[in-house]
Amino acid sequence: MIHASEIWDIIQTYMPRGRRVALQEIYQIVEDYGDLDAEDFEPESPSSDHPKWQRNVRNVLQRRKGKGEIQWVGRATYLL
Repeated sequence: MIHASEIWDIIQTYMPRGRRVALQEIYQIVEDYGDLDAEDFEPESPSSDHPKWQRNVRNVLQRRKGKGEIQWVGRATYLL
C-alpha cells in the first residue's frame, strides 16, 4: 500500500508547477510513478468503485492544502 509521504513526494517531484492541474492528472501522475500494489486497487468502501489509492491522494491534497503547501483553485484543480 502506498503511503501518504510517498504520494506527496511524487506530487512534489512530478506535478507541473505554476499551472493548474486537474485531479485526474494528479491521479495519473501518482499511478505512473507510484509503486501501487493490489491493496491500493481495492475499493475505498464496499459501496464504491474508486480505488483506495485515489482516496489517499485526495487526503494528501486536503492535508497539504491546509498547511498551505498546495492550493485548491476550484473545480478539482490544484496549483503547486
